[in-house]
Amino acid sequence: MTRPLAEAHVGLVTWSGVIQLQECSLYRHHVPVLQSHHVIPESWWKAAGVPVNTPMRELCPSCHTAVHAAIDGLIRSLDTSLLPPRAVMLAKAALSGAAGSGLTPALTL
Repeated sequence: MTRPLAEAHVGLVTWSGVIQLQECSLYRHHVPVLQSHHVIPESWWKAAGVPVNTPMRELCPSCHTAVHAAIDGLIRSLDTSLLPPRAVMLAKAALSGAAGSGLTPALTL
C-alpha cells in the first residue's frame, strides 16, 4: 500500500510492489521507513493551548529518536556530545523556537 509523505508516520512507500527507499532529512541516508517530526514538539503547542505552528522534517526512526533524546538531554542539562551532531542542532532549534513562540519545553521521551 502506498502512503502519502504527509502522514504522521510515513511508513513504507511502495511502487509496483517494491519497497522504495526514502531519504532521511537529517543525514540524507536512505531508509525504508520515515517518520514525520515537528521541529518544535507538538506536545509543547498543545500544552500552551495554541495551534501547532512548526515545520516538519521527515526522519528515519533512529534520527527521530536521537533528536528527542537530545531535546530531553538539553532540558535536563545532560551531556549530549555522544549524540549525532545534527540531532543536537535540531534539538537546539526546537528549544530556540519554543522560546520565540512563548512555549514551555517539556520532556518528550
